[in-house]
Amino acid sequence: MKKRAIASSLAVGLLIALAMGSITFLVYLQGTRGIAVHFFYLPIILAAFYFGDYGAIVTALAAAALCGSWMPASIYYDAEIENWASQPQALLDVIIRALMFFVVGLVSSWTSTQLRRRITEARTLYGVAQNITSTLRIQRVLDLIASYAVDVMDAKACSIRMLEPDNGELTLAATHGLNDAYWQKGPVSVMGSQLDRQVLDGEALQILDARSDPRFQYQEAAKEAGLSSVLCVPMATKQRIHGVMRIYSKRPRRFTQQEIDLLTAFANQAAVALENARLYEDLRTSYYDTVRALTRAIEAKDMATYSHSERVADLADELAGELGMDEDRRELLRFGAILHDIGKIGVSENGLSARSDKDTEHIFYRMHSLIGRAILAPVQFLEPILSGVVHHHENWDGSGFPEGLTEKDIPLDARIIAICDTYDRLMNPENSQELRLTPQEALDQVVSNASSRFDPDLVVAFRRTRLRAAEKSSPEETEDQPAQPKEQ
Repeated sequence: MKKRAIASSLAVGLLIALAMGSITFLVYLQGTRGIAVHFFYLPIILAAFYFGDYGAIVTALAAAALCGSWMPASIYYDAEIENWASQPQALLDVIIRALMFFVVGLVSSWTSTQLRRRITEARTLYGVAQNITSTLRIQRVLDLIASYAVDVMDAKACSIRMLEPDNGELTLAATHGLNDAYWQKGPVSVMGSQLDRQVLDGEALQILDARSDPRFQYQEAAKEAGLSSVLCVPMATKQRIHGVMRIYSKRPRRFTQQEIDLLTAFANQAAVALENARLYEDLRTSYYDTVRALTRAIEAKDMATYSHSERVADLADELAGELGMDEDRRELLRFGAILHDIGKIGVSENGLSARSDKDTEHIFYRMHSLIGRAILAPVQFLEPILSGVVHHHENWDGSGFPEGLTEKDIPLDARIIAICDTYDRLMNPENSQELRLTPQEALDQVVSNASSRFDPDLVVAFRRTRLRAAEKSSPEETEDQPAQPKEQ
């Protein structure tokens, strides 16, 4: 990319040089009072648009030099002597022409800069909108907006604070730039900040020097961070004002109306995105609560297995974190773990207890994963979790069911759920007559089945999570009762 940019610059520079040479030749033939001299404006404008101020100035000076006193003002034919004669140009003409070239170059450069800036702003706003539509995670949306705002405003830092109606404080929601020491300087209270009170009334305000302006709540912190000017705008939707967005500059700076309007557009996008993200979070919570209620209704038939699916979901989520999965992926895994046994609702109690191949009704137990898929398939948003529901009884060596998949052919979610499901079953067996193992005993048994029933790499990661959990738990809990996975 860098080589391509250099090659492009060289090509444009060569084009400008050729144009200047050609125009100089035409002017020499016609004189500076002819129309050819106006062609010099073209390479000056091209240099301004491509190389900025310096390019425009250098090209304008070069044009002025080429049209200097050595260039004739006009060429005329003297019929008496049958010869062409040149008329010298006045010094004033040379000076005025040079000034014109210089002014055209600066104006073209300024126009180019403004055009580039508008394009950058439009591209940035489009990028923000595109990223917002690609994710509805509140934190990710706000982090993106804060980052974009710093870049497009050419600022040192940005903060987004959300208004908490209960205590009147502006809670820090997202930042970009500066260190944690500044952001943790203390709570920002609406009552203690005249600046924020005015902004929350819908007014965009700027402070030239935050180190001395009484409207800024933490003047000493601004001094330590080396901050100077601050621009603060409300984050508003049609319904209400959600918070404030601030831009911090290290140098004294008076923000233009265009910059204020741009940051206001960012802030309003953040407010709309926040509102949409909150609606999405509420919807996700409702989905999850519905799923939990469904699994509890199934497990309520046997109190020995009550909350089993929730414990498996917590274990699976912890293992997913150990594996470095992102939040969206972990959420789908939790849904799959919560619903991994939903197919049991279509199997009789005799069928569910027929775990051994010797039991005549064992075939019905093996059907529960396929029944689960049939139940969940019509729900479109649950489609990504079906693999975990269907294949969590597959074994690494191919001895599992329903399809006898082996090793990496088994979906990752299913391999994770299989380990967590077995671990919890060993500590909380369905049959009250079965031996209830301690966390360490259950972990040892899972480890012993690595490379036969379970993915050996996942077993190693799972063992790390359990040992870490054991270190955090009390000795009494570890020795006397099953350790419950920590709520995520």
